[in-house]
Amino acid sequence: MHRFIRVMVCFSCSLLLMVGGQSMSAESGDTIYDQYTLQASAEGEVINDLMVVHLRVEHEDRDAKALAERVNQDMAWALEQLKPYELIDSKTQNYSTYPKYEQNRIVGWRSSQTVEVQGSDFEQIKEALQKLQSKLQIQHMQFLPRDETRKQIEDNLIREALDNFKHRAAIVQENMGAQSFRVMQININTGGRNPARMRMQQTQAAGMSRSLESAPAVEGGESKISVSISGQIQLQ
Repeated sequence: MHRFIRVMVCFSCSLLLMVGGQSMSAESGDTIYDQYTLQASAEGEVINDLMVVHLRVEHEDRDAKALAERVNQDMAWALEQLKPYELIDSKTQNYSTYPKYEQNRIVGWRSSQTVEVQGSDFEQIKEALQKLQSKLQIQHMQFLPRDETRKQIEDNLIREALDNFKHRAAIVQENMGAQSFRVMQININTGGRNPARMRMQQTQAAGMSRSLESAPAVEGGESKISVSISGQIQLQ
């Protein structure tokens, strides 16, 4: 399925000029003049085209062995339900067992296990969730860009931020009356992932199937991505 990616790019730049435009050489100890530090950044938004859902099966029992069998049976059932959905990836996580106490003595056990479901076909995941919720509870739902989607936008933002850095460097060069400039050092940092996330309380689990059935679509929203650049130039 092809999805259209809408990118909104904005720039925020700041210029930090070294006092006197000079620094000391670490090797020779000589003073080097006409060096300036620049900063530039670019920000954009990318469509969240990946849906990640964690579901949990949980049971209590006085018999630890019987309890483990119940959890294993429910998880095996869940994985079997997911097999027909070729566009959905799934994996089990976080199996845990702990005792229940009354008056400082163990009276039973509680066990749980989680399965992670993810994919880019939101409607297919929605259909699978409606089946799984008969035995599992949704813990949380998350929307974020796929790695390949994010990298594509990051590459574009890096190009834009570098162009902006060079533009600022040219302004310094012109203003200071230099013939050219040379980039001495540059650092590129990416970040700003802000995925949309929905947490589900245990009391909401019973009504989630009805809410998913009535919803016409699942919207992933957008995440913000930023690229920041800092570097040093020398005028010539």
